[in-house]
Amino acid sequence: MERVIDCPVCYDKDTCFEDMQDTFNSYMCFNCGFMSNSHYTEGNTDKVESSTKLIQDLKFFDEERKIYWFPSVVNMGKLGIIYPEGSVDNWGWNAMVYGQYEFLKACQAMGIVGNNLHKNPSSAEA
Repeated sequence: MERVIDCPVCYDKDTCFEDMQDTFNSYMCFNCGFMSNSHYTEGNTDKVESSTKLIQDLKFFDEERKIYWFPSVVNMGKLGIIYPEGSVDNWGWNAMVYGQYEFLKACQAMGIVGNNLHKNPSSAEA
């Protein structure tokens, strides 16, 4: 069962959700991007030890539920991965990164050029 809760990190009242299972609860706020679950208790954060230093440094302790919340890392498949980057004092969600020879893809993603742009201008006339 899922329900809307008040986010303990950013205090949003509309986009933070608790998913309740028989023996496990998970939490996700779509406003601040922090997530948690009922296993992230004070003595049980070893599950996130492999996370980046920034994620560990940004953890937030939820006094009401007695669990830690962490910034999310979301793998969106072909679209990429959403993750926090920067420093504790100045961080944000990652920007899109394209390879050295993918400038056209970056321009298309930004809407600067359309998807119908041809690499060879003479092929557009055919």
